[in-house]
Amino acid sequence: MMVKKISVVSVLLILALSACTEGPRESKRGHLLIVGGRGKPDTAVKKFVEMCGDELILIITSASSVPAESGPSAMKMFRDAGATDVDWMHIVGQDSTNMDSAAALIRRAKGIFFTGGVQSRLMSRIGGTECETLIKSLYFEKGGIIGGTSAGAAVQSEHMITGDGDFNVLHKDNIVTERGFGFLDNCIVDQHFVARRRNNRLLSLVIEKNIPGIGIDESTAIFYHPDHTFDVYGTGSVIVYDPRKARALPSDSTTLLSIEKLSVSVLRDGQRFDMKRGRLIH
Repeated sequence: MMVKKISVVSVLLILALSACTEGPRESKRGHLLIVGGRGKPDTAVKKFVEMCGDELILIITSASSVPAESGPSAMKMFRDAGATDVDWMHIVGQDSTNMDSAAALIRRAKGIFFTGGVQSRLMSRIGGTECETLIKSLYFEKGGIIGGTSAGAAVQSEHMITGDGDFNVLHKDNIVTERGFGFLDNCIVDQHFVARRRNNRLLSLVIEKNIPGIGIDESTAIFYHPDHTFDVYGTGSVIVYDPRKARALPSDSTTLLSIEKLSVSVLRDGQRFDMKRGRLIH
């Protein structure tokens, strides 16, 4: 039997082609800081600041009903963590008179942080605007850092939970979602998770849409990396529901959801999780 020899050059070419299969968007993707709400872990905020260096950190308060409070408060948080160039902006819609100045600031920013409030308000004010395009370009094409807390966390995933629905049951078509920014297109993010007992709403979507869900508790955050691993920071828990190796079960009911062998991981500060493989790294 003849054995075909493969040259070193051929091997290197194969490896190079394999690396390219992720596409240019993957290779240039940035980082995400996703905070579950309320307290923001100091170590995670400092890491955000370190990654931005001396470049602009822009705070966007469009989810907030009190931007004059949330903007300066977030600025102080970042300055206390060592940031030297911080600004905030309240974008209120595509026809806003501040749209041009907002776009200019986004182009200059290395990091963007969304404050809390109402996530659907944030998307209605920024979605479909030039600012959304620029924010996505910063993350997907320029390796920028995007952060957010509470509502600013919910908008990070493609399927954004709005907060509407009956959270006392595990039913089909029960939890309302809208389009988020889609920085995470491989999972759904939920916030205030343990404190507000949001297990049912995330679990319903995980089963129905057959994609993983990440529930982040208050005073807790994850730092999500371009290789789809994330580190946990803070005093609370991060829950990962993973249905990729599970089996959805048929039901006589037209509404009740059923599944077997769903993977559940409960994570804490200092641990790293691999979302691609669905397992703890350390």
